[in-house]
Amino acid sequence: MKSIGIITDRDSYLTKFLENNLRQVLGDKIVINSYFLDHLEGKDIIEDKVVLVMIRERAYEIKKYVSAKSKIIVVNRTFREDEIYKVFSIPEGTEVLVVNDNDQTTYETVSLFYEVGVTHLNLIAYKENIDYSNINIALTPGVSERIPSHIKKIIDLGNRYIDISTFIQIISALGIDTIDIGKKLVKYSEKIVSLDDGIRDKYKELFLKMDELDTIVNISRDGVIITNEKGIIKVFNERFREVLDLKEDIQGVSVDKVFKNGLEKVLKEEEILDEVFQVRDKYINVKKTSIYNLGVKAGSYYNIQEITYIKQLEQNLTKQIKAKGQMARYYFSHIKTTSPSMIQCINLAKKISKSDLTVFIRGESGTGKELLAQSIHNESERNKQAFVAVNCAAMPEGLLESELFGYEKGAFTGALKEGKKGLFEAANNGTIFLDEIGDMPVLLQTKLLRVLQERQIMPIGSENIININVRIIAATNKDILKMIKEDKFREDLYYRLNVLPIMVPPLRERTRDIIDLLNYFIGRDIYIEDEVKDILTSYGWPGNIRELQNVASYISLMCDDKVEVKNLPSTLDYKEKNCNYEKEILKSSCDFETAIEFLNLINSFNKLEKNIGRVAIINILKEKGLEISEGEAKRILETLNELELINSYVGRKGSKITKKGCNFLIKYK
Repeated sequence: MKSIGIITDRDSYLTKFLENNLRQVLGDKIVINSYFLDHLEGKDIIEDKVVLVMIRERAYEIKKYVSAKSKIIVVNRTFREDEIYKVFSIPEGTEVLVVNDNDQTTYETVSLFYEVGVTHLNLIAYKENIDYSNINIALTPGVSERIPSHIKKIIDLGNRYIDISTFIQIISALGIDTIDIGKKLVKYSEKIVSLDDGIRDKYKELFLKMDELDTIVNISRDGVIITNEKGIIKVFNERFREVLDLKEDIQGVSVDKVFKNGLEKVLKEEEILDEVFQVRDKYINVKKTSIYNLGVKAGSYYNIQEITYIKQLEQNLTKQIKAKGQMARYYFSHIKTTSPSMIQCINLAKKISKSDLTVFIRGESGTGKELLAQSIHNESERNKQAFVAVNCAAMPEGLLESELFGYEKGAFTGALKEGKKGLFEAANNGTIFLDEIGDMPVLLQTKLLRVLQERQIMPIGSENIININVRIIAATNKDILKMIKEDKFREDLYYRLNVLPIMVPPLRERTRDIIDLLNYFIGRDIYIEDEVKDILTSYGWPGNIRELQNVASYISLMCDDKVEVKNLPSTLDYKEKNCNYEKEILKSSCDFETAIEFLNLINSFNKLEKNIGRVAIINILKEKGLEISEGEAKRILETLNELELINSYVGRKGSKITKKGCNFLIKYK
């Protein structure tokens, strides 16, 4: 607890009187210690936070006894308002003797009378051994025993009270400017004659504003605290203590004593906007804003709300959505790959997931377009809401329309009596996945275009428009641009869908993943012969991942611990290696024959257990009469690496042909 030291010349009633003054305003917020100059010795050190003296000369005298950390305050004192009125009743021009305990305090008392407006009297400061027989009235602040005996009219104003200006200094030095102390100081100030009415009026005005703020803060149903720039709590309401189950008073407490048990992150962040924390069995939403004064940070404002009930509702809603199967089960972590093209696709999808814009996923059948769509949803801000998947190719036109948009009761023959909510409405606030959208009838494409433009739907048989907040992810394995030319797909719908396009690479472009995925789908350790690996990595995989899963299921059933060529399913047409894709890419990006030469040289060196780099290839080809630039050589090697025909290494390691590259070379050498 903070302490105040009072230093007087000697033990007297004055010490108790000043202590009582302090208690009237500061209450039990402080410890008060009394010291007497005639008792202090050279070794004594006063450690109180604030030290009070009665006159300026004493401030200099006591400095050697006071800790350097203490603040010395010279007390300004004044009179009670009801006592000073007695002075104003004395006739104007009357000579009045002013008596205090010594010459200095007597002169101060005379000055004080002038300060409080006693200007109508001829005030005379008392000094010993001077004849005052012509004076009949004396004024004194509690020192009547020093007044000459012949004076019969004595106005004893009693001990002077600590002025409000001194209290403001004390409160500021101790950092205890609470609402409670403010109320007591205003009440105290009304009983005394302030030495500066301006200070008193301004303090009252400031206190009233603080009182209004306190009232507003306590009306709030949210928990609120305001701290200063050092993180000390200056304002708080009871709701804050209730939410965090705080029993003790937190006025003047450091904020890091409050935000603990899982709330430490609140202290590290400069600004927080609606972040949810779990504290024991409660869910708490936190906002934090910095307070600035003249461009300098002056403190922080914290707002907390208990949202346990809302969180329970959200959890119940999530359970209901799961029960209906309207949840995305897959995440990006479920996508197994080491292929550069697929890693690039995933990284793009992760960036896209942070947006709310429409996504258009294209790729061959079986490449995992829905898995990617679910992963995007689970990575997005809508991950707690529904994920509704619709296969546009699996339903006839009339049924698809009613499923997507819903219908009113009695809308058509066979309709449910109560009507039906459409899938767009079921996906509200979540994501709807329109798979195989290339098979959607043109009439429905027109209706879908309106949904994308207006974010509104109209159920069949209804005249009411329903606003929806839904993210759309569409997917197809069709050549949409070709369909547009054939008038089978609306061009304007394509451009509405193709906001964030993603192309999923086919499995034949991910040869590095084939064996890893096969082992993953088999689900147990099994030896795969090299010849089988060569066949599988060279196969075209028209059915992509789905076809690979089927092969894995077949192998798992037919083989125990070893996979031979004879164990492969007869449906796997591996006799003719499908390398058309790689050939077309090479032809479009460089000279195909030169690329074959590169591949042949790399293969020849590899057979000698050596690798070969770009410079060596250029020199060998030059000797053969084939001139080629470094830029073109670099492009050929990069293309061969991207197609996984070679593995290129940094530095002197050069390049190494892959099994896929060997098969390709056999076909086109």
